[in-house]
Amino acid sequence: MAMSTVEVRPHGIRLTGHEQASITPSRSPDQGSIQPQQYPNTKADTTSAYSVSTMRLAQGQQHATSVQIASKSLQQVGKELSKMKSGLTQAMTHGVQNTPTLKDTLAQSKKSIENTLQQARFDGKRVVDNELRVKLDSADIRRFSIPGLNVNRLSERAEQIRLDFPQGQSVMIPFDGVSDGNKTIKILDRSLIPMGMRASLANDGTILFEAQESAYSQMQQKVMVTGQGYRFPAGQPNTLTLKPDPEGIAELSFDLSGRDGIKKTIARVNQHIRQVHAGLEDVRSFHNELSTQMNALRQQEPAIKIDDVNQKLAQLHASSGQFTKTFEALNAQANVKRHSVVALLK
Repeated sequence: MAMSTVEVRPHGIRLTGHEQASITPSRSPDQGSIQPQQYPNTKADTTSAYSVSTMRLAQGQQHATSVQIASKSLQQVGKELSKMKSGLTQAMTHGVQNTPTLKDTLAQSKKSIENTLQQARFDGKRVVDNELRVKLDSADIRRFSIPGLNVNRLSERAEQIRLDFPQGQSVMIPFDGVSDGNKTIKILDRSLIPMGMRASLANDGTILFEAQESAYSQMQQKVMVTGQGYRFPAGQPNTLTLKPDPEGIAELSFDLSGRDGIKKTIARVNQHIRQVHAGLEDVRSFHNELSTQMNALRQQEPAIKIDDVNQKLAQLHASSGQFTKTFEALNAQANVKRHSVVALLK
């Protein structure tokens, strides 16, 4: 009868109060001992502490700067419009022939207005749009339509329409004669996105396009339209003039052919002057609302106190120590080999 003996040797695990246990995982005998990671007792830096209130204050200051730029620009535009009205009123009284410099004065004033609006920018974005409205995020967007391009016009006719823009880009508009206008607009909109443009549908079925101010200027109010003989003549492309939607200061023209033309011109100038006053009222309202919000933010307590952050860090350090001790005990048990356990049980 064969006899076998099993030698049980004490493991090198010393868990005394003055020594740190060195544990070798059983899965990888060749690896070095795992030392428990020491976490430094750090504290939150009060000088670089982050708060939502600080961020909102910074955004408020940026908006205040944008609105201040818009206010100064509108005041300058208002002065030029008043100069236009004064010259037109003088022409109504004394006649255009007695005001020989009127045309040049009107052209210079309009050019000055356009330059003022182009320079009214904050962080590269315009803050006053073509309608003389204060818009901090979308003042660079121009909307326009193409005469005759309406989803309700000959909706039962299937036709492929091609649009060629002066930038060298083109897009197809598929009318299948069955689907409603919404489906056609969705297809067109997806095709225009890579070109930096968008499409939408007006209440009357007119297709509206949106483009950046720079892209709209490159079009020079022209687009080439090629149809199949239903909505637009077939054959060679047709040059159509874009229709701004709505018309703004850039579309202001001067009719000096007679008293009726001068009256209409004065009416358009007065309309822009009223819009300048409305924009300045919006600026004042915005400043009052912004001041109220900023004062409330300055008075309220920070969202997270530094002492609370340090307390959370201390709790985290305490929890990490308990986890390390538990991990050491589990690994010590795991290092006892199976045959040693069997021998101890006998």
